[in-house]
Amino acid sequence: MAAATSMPGKRPELTPRMSAKVFGECYWEVKELAAFCCSQGLPASGLKADLTKRVKDFLGGKCPERVSKVTKADRDSVVAGGLKLSTPDFRFNEYLRSFAKGTQEGLTYRDLVEGWKDAEQKRREGKQEIGKQFEYNQFTRDFFAANPGASRADMMEAWRTVRSYQGPNTYKEFRKLSK
Repeated sequence: MAAATSMPGKRPELTPRMSAKVFGECYWEVKELAAFCCSQGLPASGLKADLTKRVKDFLGGKCPERVSKVTKADRDSVVAGGLKLSTPDFRFNEYLRSFAKGTQEGLTYRDLVEGWKDAEQKRREGKQEIGKQFEYNQFTRDFFAANPGASRADMMEAWRTVRSYQGPNTYKEFRKLSK
């Protein structure tokens, strides 16, 4: 007889007393991570991966840098003729995220534009790889691939179920939970 698999525990509330291990086993929305960072005096800006690392470090006992006061002038710097709030159909895609992280050195503006165009073409063709920090997007893609006739409401119900437990937030994990 096979050993019974136990259900993962419900996701606990994010508090300063949570262990880094438990934190890492749960799904957290950016707004939850940012609110926690604000409540602890930590920087609350950046990508989800940055916020996750910041909170995990904090819960693990590392002392991350605290927020310093940012002035309006610091926030409102503008490059003349650059991107504007009115720029239509702009997506900050995976290529630009890697550029922003400084993982690609020596690029020209032409390289940046061409890389963005290539990434957008892959996205339109459905060939874009989904980054690990976009668990919801990957779950959505996998759910509809396995359930072509399902509604968005069906997918959202499944997503809410899987993310309410500790553990992976994958469609595969949802299937285990729903058995």
